[in-house]
Amino acid sequence: MMINILYQFNEKYVPYTGTSIVSLLENNRHIDEITIFLMGENISERNKQQLIRQIELYGRKAEFIDSKPIVSKIKELGINDYRGSYVTNIKMMVSEFIPCTVKRLLYIDCDTVVVGDLKDLESFDMSDNPIAMVLDSMCATHKRMLGFAKESPYFNGGVILFDMDCWRRKQCTERICNHLTTVRNHYMAPDQDVINIVLKGEISRLDIRYNIQPLHIDYQFNTYCRFFSQPAYYTKAEVDSALENPVIVHFFRYLGEFPWHKNCIHPDKELFDRYLAKSLWSNYVKAPTTKNDIVFRMERWLYRVLPKGVFMAVFKVSYELFLWKSNRDSIKGINNARM
Repeated sequence: MMINILYQFNEKYVPYTGTSIVSLLENNRHIDEITIFLMGENISERNKQQLIRQIELYGRKAEFIDSKPIVSKIKELGINDYRGSYVTNIKMMVSEFIPCTVKRLLYIDCDTVVVGDLKDLESFDMSDNPIAMVLDSMCATHKRMLGFAKESPYFNGGVILFDMDCWRRKQCTERICNHLTTVRNHYMAPDQDVINIVLKGEISRLDIRYNIQPLHIDYQFNTYCRFFSQPAYYTKAEVDSALENPVIVHFFRYLGEFPWHKNCIHPDKELFDRYLAKSLWSNYVKAPTTKNDIVFRMERWLYRVLPKGVFMAVFKVSYELFLWKSNRDSIKGINNARM
């Protein structure tokens, strides 16, 4: 059995990518062949060699791919950067740099740890869809802003299983590029939004255990449903089962913090630290988050002092204001691009 993995990241995220890779390799030693494709933006030679060494310590194969041609194309398409980097959009161009010999590819965000067995993804039924993803946990309002019906699925881009033959046959990269050049190229979540829009109805639903998101770790399912429920989402039984038998834990930014921030309150902090300690970046020195404006500071203080149900109500208001502002800025970006 073999599995092909793709990570994309910039220089800042190298230690976190290395930590995720260690977790993947620690918990999938039984798989015969693992090839990890590394698509880095402006990565130093020292960090390239360290990532390759980390992978080779487990007897696995690493392939670094030059990101410059892809980033140049992304810029030509007029796609806005995301938090100062273009790297998050690279996955949409996957057919342009992954070899044709690769039939199935698993993309994993670098803000993850892989704590379980990936072997079932090799035989997962894609139903002639080019990709499979896990539903996003906080998208009800965001979907509405994008024009999705409330019953429509909207998927999180942190983990994507590609059927590469199907992706190429259905010309997914070409369709995405066409959308970006003729319809709209500024979105709040640039890659995730575009994939959901262009491939609507062509995305298979993965079990939530392949992309467990922070709210489900930090809150009871019933509390989550009171504030972020959406039609056709995972059931309580599915979420509970995933929490008991997780495969990939996705710790995106939570109240302005990641697990690698000093003194953070992120629910995945201990899990991240466990695999960081096993990596070649075990001497990583944590620094406080840079997200220290008054809103984030107030949210973190309220998180510490309020009952969780009360805090969730406050957080929802703050989150929806954030969505409104981000959507407004995205539309402003469209208008500026047209001027």
